[in-house]
Amino acid sequence: MTLRHAFIDESIRNDGWYRLTVVTIAARDVNRVVRDLRPLRPEGRQRLHFSSEGDAVRHRILDGVTRLPFSATTFAAPYRRGRNDDPARGHCLEAMVDRLAPEVALLVLDSRGPHRDVVDRRVLRGALASRRDLEGVSYVHRGSRDEPMLALPDVIGWAVGAGGRFGAKVAPIAEQVFLGKDG
Repeated sequence: MTLRHAFIDESIRNDGWYRLTVVTIAARDVNRVVRDLRPLRPEGRQRLHFSSEGDAVRHRILDGVTRLPFSATTFAAPYRRGRNDDPARGHCLEAMVDRLAPEVALLVLDSRGPHRDVVDRRVLRGALASRRDLEGVSYVHRGSRDEPMLALPDVIGWAVGAGGRFGAKVAPIAEQVFLGKDG
């Protein structure tokens, strides 16, 4: 069994969906992918953050990212922007845990600040408790400036939410899971 790590970030748009993107990658490939991500960063930037880039840069980054060895799933729950996103996020986190492969050993979530990270930990504890095959999974929150791999779910989640040409570029590698109205 090949151990895998999962990197998780959200994408919120005005389209009525809260999206949580999970990128899983073989643990042995993480360092190589981090190395391959560096040249994709726009000049003068410390990290990749898709919402702040222009379309030409986005296409260049997507062309590079889609060649990397990972799988991605975007979970989408109904959400009205401006409201508390905890219920939609919790629904997405629970669905993610339901679909996690037993070889996933580590979950790395983009931190939303100490108070909101506590909510994630509570949801994850509850969801993981129901999966005996995931007893050894650990999880941690990190800032996207500290964890370069968080760029992958940021890029994929943004492209899925944007749709059009961007969504089409990631469609072959990014599964979408739409959750019910109770999110």
